[in-house]
Amino acid sequence: MLLAPGAGGDLDGDGLTALASTLAARGCTVVRANLPYRQAGRRAPHADRSVPGYLAVLAAAQDALGQRDAPWIVGGKSYGGRVATLAVAQGLSAAGVLLYGYPLHPPGSPDKLRVDHWPHLFAPALFLQGDRDPFCDLQLLDEHRHKLPRRATVHVVEGGDHSLRVTRAASPTGAASSEAATLNGLGDVLKDWLRRLD
Repeated sequence: MLLAPGAGGDLDGDGLTALASTLAARGCTVVRANLPYRQAGRRAPHADRSVPGYLAVLAAAQDALGQRDAPWIVGGKSYGGRVATLAVAQGLSAAGVLLYGYPLHPPGSPDKLRVDHWPHLFAPALFLQGDRDPFCDLQLLDEHRHKLPRRATVHVVEGGDHSLRVTRAASPTGAASSEAATLNGLGDVLKDWLRRLD
């Protein structure tokens, strides 16, 4: 599995590290990687322009692990996940797409949906979304996920923000949860999704 961070994030961020650890505990070989713009110290370009870099990173990971012919799951946090979906829509073969905080639209602009490529996303997807995420109106996600040609699973974290962080005030139980703690607690969700991939 290849996971890339969000536009301003890093491969060693708490959330991405926790997600990778949770997946590794369930038998996945996980590669966390920055995209080339990040390694060069530049700002994130439009997501389309990061697709070649994502593909290059994936090829390097496949070669390093000797896993060119193995099924790969691709994805990442926010921007990283969006780039992965664009790569699959442009022809990358993937066993699945794991999206953590998918940026369905810019904050405050739910009319600017990022779903035009979804009809070409021929891989089962798992969305891990917070119900307080300003980048993803869950009602709009539910309305548009029929555009995905393969099964899409949505797991909602109650009180979760864009990073799945839950404050005490937003928590349904009154207990705060860091993004790492939230992701560490999603082991069964991830295991069930992985088991259902075909």
